[in-house]
Amino acid sequence: MKQILISLLFILILAFNSIAQVRENNLQMSLGVQNGLSITIPDADEDLIDKVWKKYTKAYGKLARNKKAKEEYIEKAVIQSINGSNAMDIYVTTEDNSITAFFDLKNGFLNSANYPKEYKGASEFMQEFSYEVQREKTRMELEEEQDKLKKLNKKMGDLLSDNKGYHKDIDEANARIKKAEANIIANEKNQDLTKSEIANQTKAVEAVQQKLSKIGK
Repeated sequence: MKQILISLLFILILAFNSIAQVRENNLQMSLGVQNGLSITIPDADEDLIDKVWKKYTKAYGKLARNKKAKEEYIEKAVIQSINGSNAMDIYVTTEDNSITAFFDLKNGFLNSANYPKEYKGASEFMQEFSYEVQREKTRMELEEEQDKLKKLNKKMGDLLSDNKGYHKDIDEANARIKKAEANIIANEKNQDLTKSEIANQTKAVEAVQQKLSKIGK
């Protein structure tokens, strides 16, 4: 029992560690070293993260790209759960399976020390984003598995169709065999009849030959 409890505890620890957690970092971005919220999403890549971020933030403004700084940004975004009705600029950078978001509140970049309430909202915003990435990844996996199932169902349908065709071939072959068997029986009867006719005709030929040989003698 003790061993089971230890195993369960170990599994729970692994599960907890595998959950993406929001971290507060001071990192270099286009406007210098600023405070940002980072989150690492297991088994995700930059393309997937960028794709989901664009969809996730679509309601808050147009997402633009700063190619030199390798950043994406949204100007004058209003997110009630973070900064109420006040507009802010959001900058994001992605690398491997991590994303960092910088929230420019116009009077300073968001951080937990100076903006605890806003930071809590932003942290929850980023945490929910990580869940959406995982959902999207799972939806993609589901679609992939569904495609595999669809192909297998098609393969099964083709096999069933082939099987039906093979049975039809067998039925047609059996019908031909039965017909051939009937033809053999009829043929053998005809052979017997023809043998009798040949014997009778042979006698007739011999009789005419004998008649021929007697003429003039």
